[in-house]
Amino acid sequence: MSIAASVAVRQSLRLRVLRAGLAASVLAVAACYGLALPALVLLAAVRREANCTALDISGVGEIRLTVYQQQCRVRLAPGCTAWPGLLVLHLAQEDGRRHCLPLLRDSVAPGDWRRLQVAIRALLQKT
Repeated sequence: MSIAASVAVRQSLRLRVLRAGLAASVLAVAACYGLALPALVLLAAVRREANCTALDISGVGEIRLTVYQQQCRVRLAPGCTAWPGLLVLHLAQEDGRRHCLPLLRDSVAPGDWRRLQVAIRALLQKT
């Protein structure tokens, strides 16, 4: 059994704050040891995840991901995590590209969080 869900996704404010805190901590420790420039280069090289704007799960279990106004069909890859306050979705496209989509409660509208979580859990049980 699969449950349909269509949600608008935005980047989590909590996740952005945590990333900024981690970057500041790395730079502070690196500055203490005189390695500020290499740490800055390393932090600049860390890849940011794609800006997902919509996640659609059909009733039959198909997943469509909209990234920068381009839709693509994806499937759940191994390693997905579904906790009450956090979803970490590892999504694989048909051409082999992968997306890691961390979703916290503030990533979607309050009414959509429960529906999305139920749909993802149903897909995870199916696979």
